[in-house]
Amino acid sequence: MEVKNWDVKEQFLFPASFGVPKEVRTVAVTPQFEQKETEEAIQIIGIYHITCHVEFEEGEHAHHATSEVTQIEDLDVQGEVGYFEYAVPMSIEIAKDKIRSGSSPTLNVQHVKTRKTEHAAIEIAWSVHCEFEGPNQEEIELEIEIEKKIELEPISEEKETKETKETKETPENEQAKREESELQFILDLDDGYSKLSFPSNYVSVKTKTEEE
Repeated sequence: MEVKNWDVKEQFLFPASFGVPKEVRTVAVTPQFEQKETEEAIQIIGIYHITCHVEFEEGEHAHHATSEVTQIEDLDVQGEVGYFEYAVPMSIEIAKDKIRSGSSPTLNVQHVKTRKTEHAAIEIAWSVHCEFEGPNQEEIELEIEIEKKIELEPISEEKETKETKETKETPENEQAKREESELQFILDLDDGYSKLSFPSNYVSVKTKTEEE
């Protein structure tokens, strides 16, 4: 079983007319998602659905909202307690070679915490716990066997013939071909030419024509 954990957090700021947050009464974070499959990965796409009751008290905001803070404009207020809901986008991707074929990952939220910030906002943080079955031993061995098969793929006959021919074209072979060609040239001479051989101890030989 493979386990992955990561943290998510979101800050919320409320209209000044409500005052400043005094306490978070209740909070819940519920993952809502669907699973999709591509050629290379398993995708989990959805939201973290937040529901929260916040108690307010009189006070002034220390600053304006920034890009890191989510502005909540509408609350359901009952006395000094305001209720709101919010959805944080979720997108998770697991490579197919990391998960067992035919299995599905499970995902849940743990350790939900809240705190007041120094800028009259609240922060909600939680941990995401994702479990999935890793590839079994047979699948791993199959992948290794496929890789070995690709690496040991034989050279084609055409390529082997070409490389063998190039290997044989060495200087020694070329010399042998030239000598064979010269010998054939001598053997093909017309009968009008004399073909003589001389003992190695002869310094010179005079032909009949030279004596005359």
